[in-house]
Amino acid sequence: MGKHYIRTAMMLAALAGVFACGHQDPEEAGLSKTEKKERTAINTFAYNVMSTYYLWNEEISSGLESWTMLTDPVKKVQEIRYKDRSGKDIDRWTMLTDDIESLISSTGGVSTTYGMDFKLYYYDESKKEVCMVVTLVYPDSPASNAGIKRGDIFMKVGGKQLTESNYSTLLNDSFFHAKSCTLSDLQGKEYGMTAVEMYENPVLVSKVFDLGDRKVGYLFFNSFTLAACSELAEAGRYFRSEGIESLILDLRYNGGGYVLTETLLASLLAPEAEVKAGSVFETAVYNSTIADAWGDEETCFAQSFTVSQGNDKFTVDISDANMGISHLYAIMTEDSASASESLIVGLLPYMDVKIFGQQSHGKFCSGIMYSAKDWYKDYDDVLKDKQRELGNQFAGKWGIYVMIGRYADKYGNTPCMPDGFKPDFEVEDKPVEPYQLGNENEAMLAAVLAQLRGSDTTPHGARTAGVPVPALGAEIPRDRGPAYGTRILLQQQKPL
Repeated sequence: MGKHYIRTAMMLAALAGVFACGHQDPEEAGLSKTEKKERTAINTFAYNVMSTYYLWNEEISSGLESWTMLTDPVKKVQEIRYKDRSGKDIDRWTMLTDDIESLISSTGGVSTTYGMDFKLYYYDESKKEVCMVVTLVYPDSPASNAGIKRGDIFMKVGGKQLTESNYSTLLNDSFFHAKSCTLSDLQGKEYGMTAVEMYENPVLVSKVFDLGDRKVGYLFFNSFTLAACSELAEAGRYFRSEGIESLILDLRYNGGGYVLTETLLASLLAPEAEVKAGSVFETAVYNSTIADAWGDEETCFAQSFTVSQGNDKFTVDISDANMGISHLYAIMTEDSASASESLIVGLLPYMDVKIFGQQSHGKFCSGIMYSAKDWYKDYDDVLKDKQRELGNQFAGKWGIYVMIGRYADKYGNTPCMPDGFKPDFEVEDKPVEPYQLGNENEAMLAAVLAQLRGSDTTPHGARTAGVPVPALGAEIPRDRGPAYGTRILLQQQKPL
């Protein structure tokens, strides 16, 4: 009977549920015929994905039961996401979108971009003016070509001063959603840029520090994209050839990505004997429906990986790239999420790991990105003609990023749950200091090197001597959008 029988029986029951509508609220009654058809198509998709794949599908059963085919599907998904008793979201990531392709592209490292990132700060204690402080710039990007670098401070966007009241709207209109922009620094100098579609290579820095009696590698890695697999393998070979004893892995802005890339990096870092043996790197915990259909899910270390990206398929051999390290020093912040945290979770049983920085994001679950178009195709055999017709007409660009599992180490433990890893050594990220990533004077890297050299304190005075550093106000948390903190399990995206 197998998986297909389970899938068919379950889907028929679920589809009956979504069409058993109760009352209509005034918003639903005011919809046009076309809007009603679109909502029916999208709600059919979203309801079934949430009732079947969602990690907490049993815990949100009352929300599923109240779902109607004319409700606002975006609001409904957000409303019924798993929460604690006080109503606070435990799941902060599941979301429905009408532009799934852009979301997938952004997590793959390819997007229309200026090739830079930044943090927001109040310019002073009055909290009236706001400034952008550049945290990183990708090589050969519009920002790099304009002469922008980490540590630059910008007060104006499109000639308008950033303020406490306008920065969100101004950045959305004149930066994130603009094809070109102009930034003005503290001295009024303007930097003009035109956005381009480009791949932002997340392997930004690979270098070795000689500490006298031993060598330590430094790798700044910003996103677990599939395209990064080959670059990571090259980095592994470089560090192996240099004979490093330990590695500083900088994940301070890394919000996650693909499990395959994470497993490849883990196989470069873990003890080589465990990698050759194919030992278990991670396990996954699913809801009962998924667990019954898929069985136990284990991810193992490996020496070869097959990467499928769009129409491209290639193999990455890392049999000669294991770094052979005995210690891992991870730099993490609140921006370190998902695959960054999962990597550490899976490695902890195998090696000594110390964390420098701030508490990580706390994204302890994994998700899939599922397009409505693909869902209608996958479940075509259990759909009624009318449902199939509406799906083909209205699924379009819709899709969902849905949490399907909790990742754990080989013993089933998830030490970063629920609020992230607490650092062994607290260190503040200071992008306002004019030191580039990988410079031994950069604040977070300097703190790790000081610890490895046996110094109790980081020589802040020596690092900043003769370098004017503005005394800015507090940092302003910035919503980095739906792609932030994503962990994509596309290799497990399969119908039941």
